[in-house]
Amino acid sequence: MDTEAEFAAVRKDISEGRLSEVPLKIRSIAESSDEPFTIIKCMSLLKSVGDDSVMLDLMKMLTSSLKDDETRLQSAIALRSLGYPSNALGFLKELGDGDRVLRESARCLMDMEEYDAALDRLRAIAEQTSEDGCMVVESLSSLGEHSDAVREASSLLSKHPKDYDVRVRYASALISAGRQKEAVKFVRDGLKDKSADSNALAGYVMWIIGNVKSAGAYSSRAVQIDNKHVGGMEVLGLCLAEKGEIDKARIVAGAINEVRPGDKAVLNILSYCELKSS
Repeated sequence: MDTEAEFAAVRKDISEGRLSEVPLKIRSIAESSDEPFTIIKCMSLLKSVGDDSVMLDLMKMLTSSLKDDETRLQSAIALRSLGYPSNALGFLKELGDGDRVLRESARCLMDMEEYDAALDRLRAIAEQTSEDGCMVVESLSSLGEHSDAVREASSLLSKHPKDYDVRVRYASALISAGRQKEAVKFVRDGLKDKSADSNALAGYVMWIIGNVKSAGAYSSRAVQIDNKHVGGMEVLGLCLAEKGEIDKARIVAGAINEVRPGDKAVLNILSYCELKSS
């Protein structure tokens, strides 16, 4: 059986709930390959079922398989997305201080809640993107610098009014600053276009303010409009977990992993599943 067929068999086991042998099957696939991205795919699949039993073995295999700087960078990106920012940062320290490395280092530091250090990296980036701006806003909010965060978010929104991530950051900055009514109005105004983005944003804001019923409804509508909308799928998965429908939430996490392998949304849902199961 070739590697893709082995992966297909494991995905079938996961979708049908046969999870007991999945970790050993995944390790077997990784052991038969010295290709870093095959090992990362194994790690991602393992994470999607919420079982870290052989993750340390896979981490060692990945580290020994790295052969060049680009592979090291891409592996760091994957590790951070899977919930291992400290390991990822270790990979990045050997790669200099180009924009891509600074950006990914900032992501790692934010995941480690080291926001001042993250801001230092972000401000050192030569060619700023909207994503960099979103991270600046999030870091400022996390540091309690709410006025600066809202000001940065407003400026960013004026330049990228249709960008989903920018809209999320703007609404989040308002809520963190205690301006919930403004955030809700912003979301409701956006719903006039009936788009997947606007419904997903509404789902996100409703989740943040604790309205799980509305969050589930809006996120479901977003996924109905666009069945690959990761933002909508993430909130839907969180709502399912909150209602105790853990298996369904894990299925949503697996679906996100198919659309965008290793996305942080997968980890967010699985972590919440673990929290609600404990």
